[in-house]
Amino acid sequence: MGDRDRESKAESPDEQAFFKEAPGDPDPMGIGEKMAERVSRRRSIARIMVVLVLLLGLVFFYWLHQDFFYFFRSSTPRDLGLAEDLERAPLRHYDYVKIRGIARDMCIRAEVFSEKVRFLYFLGSDMGKRILIQAPAPGSGGCSGAIEREFAGRILDLSATANYDGILSYYRSHFPAAPASGLVYLLQDGTKPRTAWIYPAAFLVVLVLWLLNIRTLWRLRRQSGSAGSDGGTP
Repeated sequence: MGDRDRESKAESPDEQAFFKEAPGDPDPMGIGEKMAERVSRRRSIARIMVVLVLLLGLVFFYWLHQDFFYFFRSSTPRDLGLAEDLERAPLRHYDYVKIRGIARDMCIRAEVFSEKVRFLYFLGSDMGKRILIQAPAPGSGGCSGAIEREFAGRILDLSATANYDGILSYYRSHFPAAPASGLVYLLQDGTKPRTAWIYPAAFLVVLVLWLLNIRTLWRLRRQSGSAGSDGGTP
């Protein structure tokens, strides 16, 4: 008994105050409150990440949605027939078509995604002259004049994109057959659906990131609710 009395007398005032803490306070150190604050901060960060990834996905979809949908088009091109028999009619932007006919080489070469291409235009009809062709350039170089074969690929309405303004301007200023006004199209020979996997892959990555952040946010909400219920238990 004497030893225990001496130990009690040796306690400092702070120690005595700590051990005499009100019995109704289950967390005198404030650990639960600190954990709740930490979970709240992580939840705020998760919300911000969800919004950022969603915005990133929307930007991707806005800029690349046509390439994304073209990837899932039918692999059978729409047959427009012979170039000399084409009737004057609008063509669908990003349609997959094939045309047979004689095309004249414009003697223009360019690098597109590390591939050397050339540009041609169809002969034989007014509508054919409104369709330029982007095709792989032959390895021998030089200008081949006119060639006759089938061309199949993606059709672009040049009024919907500014990427080929220089080609169109050169065509109209250097070739008398070029239409002075009206719609002009570009047939990207060899550009087939279901080949450019980068577009669905990019959308898949954004979707996975968004779902992971949603899952993290949901787990933090559950963790916060669990911490709150534990903290309220006497």
